[in-house]
Amino acid sequence: MACDSTSGSSCPANSLPSVSPGFWRYGPADVAGVIELGSWSGAGSYGLRPHFHDETQLVLVRSGTRSFRISEITVSVSAGQGIVIPAGVVHTPLAMTDNVTTCVNIYVATDHVSSSFRLFDISHAPVNADNITPDDISRLASNTLFESPPLPIWKNSSSGVRAALSNSDERISDIAAGFDRSREGFSRQVKRELGLAPHEFRILSRLNRARHLLREGHPIAAVAADVGFSDQSHMTRLFRQTFGTTPGLYWRT
Repeated sequence: MACDSTSGSSCPANSLPSVSPGFWRYGPADVAGVIELGSWSGAGSYGLRPHFHDETQLVLVRSGTRSFRISEITVSVSAGQGIVIPAGVVHTPLAMTDNVTTCVNIYVATDHVSSSFRLFDISHAPVNADNITPDDISRLASNTLFESPPLPIWKNSSSGVRAALSNSDERISDIAAGFDRSREGFSRQVKRELGLAPHEFRILSRLNRARHLLREGHPIAAVAADVGFSDQSHMTRLFRQTFGTTPGLYWRT
């Protein structure tokens, strides 16, 4: 059965929507606490812009290799392995040239997980997006997210900075003044605490907000305006560079 987030119907966990080759595909998981599934199957894998997610991400590699740059460390995830990337952690997916790379991303709504990335074994777990079940997803999430004591993802010292950049349309210099910082000093603080320059962090916050609104079925042009982009084409370009698909294909049947 076809699924359409704009009409209110949902895709079962074992039926991610089909999209054009060369794009990531995304769809609902139909599992409590899981926001969505993403999958990739193709030659190698995309290199994408540095970004973070509002959800914790589980990356499950079935074949080939995924590689990420996280906290100045290059982390390779081989077939039969997975990686937990906590919400808010900046990571850069690196381009890979394997003959075939197949992987599934599970985006989990959670406020407390381990504070840094962690590799885990999935050699005995199903990770095919075309047949993964709600029980599989729940079991993977429960087995991997809480193996270590839960810790706050974001330090208290960065929470005010994060909120100010995410929720305000003020100029960066005005936000900096609110923290009794020069723009240069504020930029250094943000880079140190959040892993990105203030403008980059603000853009990514807008893109994550755009994903949320698109999942709810809002029109693309309205989403672009609502989250603060100058026009739809600007958001579309950054969306594809960051998430590996376009707003028009995201969450589409």
